[in-house]
Amino acid sequence: MIVSAPTNKVLLITNIPTPYRIPLFNELNKQLKQQGIKLKVIFGALGYSRRKWNIDMSECYFDYEVLSSRKITLDPEKTIFTYKGLLNVIKKGNPTVIITIGFSFATMKLWLRSWFFSTPYIIWSGHIKTKGRFESILRRLQRRLIVRRATGFIAYGTKAKEYLISLGVDPDKVVIGINTVDTEFFKTETKKISIDPRSNSKKCLLYIGHFAKGKRIDLLFHVVKILLKKRNDFILKLVGDGSEKEDLKTLAQELNIRDYVSFEGFKQKNGIPKYLAEADCFLFPSEYDVWGVVLVEAMAVGLPCISSIYSGATHDLIEDGVNGFAMDFSETEKVAEKIDFILENPGMAKHIALNASRFIAEYASLEKSAQGFIRAINNV
Repeated sequence: MIVSAPTNKVLLITNIPTPYRIPLFNELNKQLKQQGIKLKVIFGALGYSRRKWNIDMSECYFDYEVLSSRKITLDPEKTIFTYKGLLNVIKKGNPTVIITIGFSFATMKLWLRSWFFSTPYIIWSGHIKTKGRFESILRRLQRRLIVRRATGFIAYGTKAKEYLISLGVDPDKVVIGINTVDTEFFKTETKKISIDPRSNSKKCLLYIGHFAKGKRIDLLFHVVKILLKKRNDFILKLVGDGSEKEDLKTLAQELNIRDYVSFEGFKQKNGIPKYLAEADCFLFPSEYDVWGVVLVEAMAVGLPCISSIYSGATHDLIEDGVNGFAMDFSETEKVAEKIDFILENPGMAKHIALNASRFIAEYASLEKSAQGFIRAINNV
C-alpha cells in the first residue's frame, strides 16, 4: 500500500455550491485556519436544472475547485454526478483527510482508491430510513462495504447517525455536525422587515420548499379544507416550484380552496425573509426530507412550527409542545386543530416561537455545525 505524505490539508467533496452550504464552509474554513489546517472544497458541478439558486462564488472565502462532472438525472427529484477528474485532484492536493458527501460516486471512488492509498476519508451523510422508500438488498450491501473502509463519519443528526449504525458503523466513529444554515442571516434580515398588521387581516400559514410528491403538500390542502370549517381568516402561502405544481393547482381547484392557497413561486435566499416575517405558522409536512433546512430557518427567526415526524430534522430540533410541534400530517384533522389552536392563542404561539429561536441559536448555529466537522477531523 502506498502511504500519502503528511500535509495540513482537508479536502471536502460535495455536489454543488448552495446558499446554505457556502456559509457553513466559510465557518469551517475559519475554524480550521485557527488550527493551521487548510481547507479546499471540491464541487461536482456548479448546478443542475432543478436548482434555481443564483450563486455568487465571490462569497466563498475558502479555496475551491469545480469539476466538469457529467450529470445523470434518474428522475425529476434525483441527479447524480460523476466527479470527473476527482482522483487527479486528490493526487495533486495530497490531503491529510478527505470528507466526502454521502454514498455518492465520489465516495465510491474513494473506496476504490483506499485499496491503494491510505488517505483517511470521512463520510458526511444525512441519509435516514424514510417513509415509503424501499432500500434494495444490493444497495444496502454496497453501503455496508463502503462504510467499512471509512475512517470516520459526520451525520446530519441523530436519525442519520442511527442509519449509519444500522450499516455496522461503530457509534464512536460517528460525530453529529448538525445540518444547518446561516441562521443569523435569516434572524437579522427578518427583523428588518416591519409588517403592518392592518395591511392584511388574514393569518399566514407558510410552506417553503420544492414541489415534489414526497413533500406532501397535498396533505396541507386537505388540512386547509378542514380548517375552513372552523375559520376563514387565513391563507396558505406556498414558496417554491417543482414538478407537482400543476397537479397541486388542480387539487386546490377540486377541493374548492383556491382562494385560500397562494402559489408565490420560487424565491432566492434574499427573498425568503419577507415570507418568514409575514407568517403566523410554518408548516413542514415532508415525508421525503432526510433533514429539512427550511425548518431551521423558520425556527431561527421565531416562528411556531409544525413539522413532520418523518423528517430527520424534527427529531433533533422539535421538542413537541415546547419549541414546536411534531405531527403526522396524514392525520389532517389533528393538524387542522393544532393550527387553529396556534392562531387562537398568539401568546402561547409567541412563547413557543421564542423557545424555538433560542434553541436554534444554542444548538444549530454554523459554529456548532463546524465544530462537529472539527471533532471528526481531529478523531482521525
